[in-house]
Amino acid sequence: MKLSTKGKYGLIAMADLAIAYINNPNDSYLVLKTIANKRNISEAYLERIIAKLKKADLVRTQRGSLGGYSLAKHPSEIKVSEVLYELEGKLDVGGCSEVNDKSCKVKENCFSQIVCEEINVKIRDVIENMTIEDVLKSYLNKMKEQ
Repeated sequence: MKLSTKGKYGLIAMADLAIAYINNPNDSYLVLKTIANKRNISEAYLERIIAKLKKADLVRTQRGSLGGYSLAKHPSEIKVSEVLYELEGKLDVGGCSEVNDKSCKVKENCFSQIVCEEINVKIRDVIENMTIEDVLKSYLNKMKEQ
């Protein structure tokens, strides 16, 4: 499994929005251009990513001179899985780990399917129990160490 740039940039944007939210929950709107410039991401591409996150009710918008984008809820209430599933769809290590894959000729006694499925379970467990706040704390701790 490999995250696409869409998934990576979505997590980056959510982290920047989380920083703004934590610093000022009542007025945490950021302009996409600010995030795009700071992270060297195409603003148009970031706009498409944020639109998907808005549709999933993870991000909200406000129009006007003080407007922009903000998290729809506290970073501790947003699971990493919500972001990644919205942007990436199903996440798995690929291969023949599909339980209903009828094209596989050795499915009944396949060792790799067992391994792939176990890896997928572990990945889902991690991202479904990790919040944006958790990632942000790890990121900020890492920045302090540098």
